[in-house]
Amino acid sequence: MMTEIQLDPRVLRLEPGFACGLASSLVGATLFLASPLIAILAPLVWAHGDHTPGVVLIHAWLARIAVGLPIVLVITGFSFGIRGWIRAKTNGMSTALPIVGVLLNIAGTLGWILASIALLTTTESMLRVFR
Repeated sequence: MMTEIQLDPRVLRLEPGFACGLASSLVGATLFLASPLIAILAPLVWAHGDHTPGVVLIHAWLARIAVGLPIVLVITGFSFGIRGWIRAKTNGMSTALPIVGVLLNIAGTLGWILASIALLTTTESMLRVFR
């Protein structure tokens, strides 16, 4: 016997654990995918950037600011992941998406740390060499 499920297209309800896990996964995936791009940016700035002292100083300050901004994303992603994990476990639902979100945030954070080191090393070296 087959059961037919009727869904009202005007109402979309997501289980809270799933929704938090999805948010955490999206934040973690964004960080994870952006990290290599920032790592690629570092040698490009060195090779093709303007080496005028004023521009080098602006590059250095912008890199310092840009490295700190993802801290907010990391905290948000982790909190969504942990909250989703707890809610899904409490409601007896699948914890797969919140766990993936937490793991993506960990991977994204590690990638961002490595990319930040590359970018800051490049801009600080440019500051010493071209200033």
